[in-house]
Amino acid sequence: MTIDKILQRIDALLRKFNYETFVLGNFAINKCKFCFDLLAKKDDLLFSVKIFPNIDNLNQDIVHDIKSLSLILKSKPLLIGIRNRYQKLEDNTIYIREGLPFITLDTFENILNEQYPHILARRGGGVVFLNGSLLKSVREKQSITRNELSEFLGVTKRTICSYENESMRPSEKIGNKISEILGNNDIFKKIDVFGWGIKSNIEEKDISEEKELTEFESHVQDIIKDIGLSSYWYKKGSFPFKLSLYSHSDKIILNGFYPLFSGISEEQSKINQMTVQCLKNFTDLFHKTSLFIIDNDIKIHETFKKTNIPIVKIRNLEKVDDEEEFIELIQES
Repeated sequence: MTIDKILQRIDALLRKFNYETFVLGNFAINKCKFCFDLLAKKDDLLFSVKIFPNIDNLNQDIVHDIKSLSLILKSKPLLIGIRNRYQKLEDNTIYIREGLPFITLDTFENILNEQYPHILARRGGGVVFLNGSLLKSVREKQSITRNELSEFLGVTKRTICSYENESMRPSEKIGNKISEILGNNDIFKKIDVFGWGIKSNIEEKDISEEKELTEFESHVQDIIKDIGLSSYWYKKGSFPFKLSLYSHSDKIILNGFYPLFSGISEEQSKINQMTVQCLKNFTDLFHKTSLFIIDNDIKIHETFKKTNIPIVKIRNLEKVDDEEEFIELIQES
């Protein structure tokens, strides 16, 4: 199945389960360029979908932007892998690369039907997550001692203790054997991929990205810093916007205002229509504020005004002294 077909399948599944979805253009456009292929929302759950033909051949910039988007937007990455360097990925299994969980399309469909995976891929074979307290309870109800179970499995009694207090995970082979002996599949602990903890250090990439800013972008960045905002630039093209802005101030609490995603157009440049449409759709889907920072000489087309995205000319941004004035400027634009 091609990446386009996989995305179409994912989109159909999400819509079936009442998710709102957002795709850039059609399913074939920029399918490897951006750090997401599709965005989805349902109630308070947000996640970004990205398809990877080979999970052992990852673009580090895209990986970093996936993590930063998860942190900034408080969303979860849904990463669908097709294969690793050796073979196709197996269903009901989670593969970890760069601290991110990868699953197959069928596993994702199972998760939507509340059938969660319990196998974690490891070199040399997968390991399974067991519910230790349930394992102990089922074993005792069947009057099977730890010593007897250890002999059935060919492991030590101490190993059984480790399984029951969850300080050790058995191999997939041993886990299946335990389930067979006890006649119980509920002892497998289900892994919620959407609850996976993502760690990201945004500042680590900020320093290198700022070195690649144009003169106009550097000027915008200086103003943003003077206002007291934090920013994250998307210079490698893995996101359809130029930057995102967010606040670390405890004094300013505005639900839905941050993160603020922005496009930028410089002198004698045209406002990118794809960026405009993406900002509008993104704003409508996630109820986030977007804006467009432009140079003073750029004329604003009427069709752009109809999008209701705030347009801020650089001379007006230069007059802003603090975050409260910045918020007022965006709300008035």
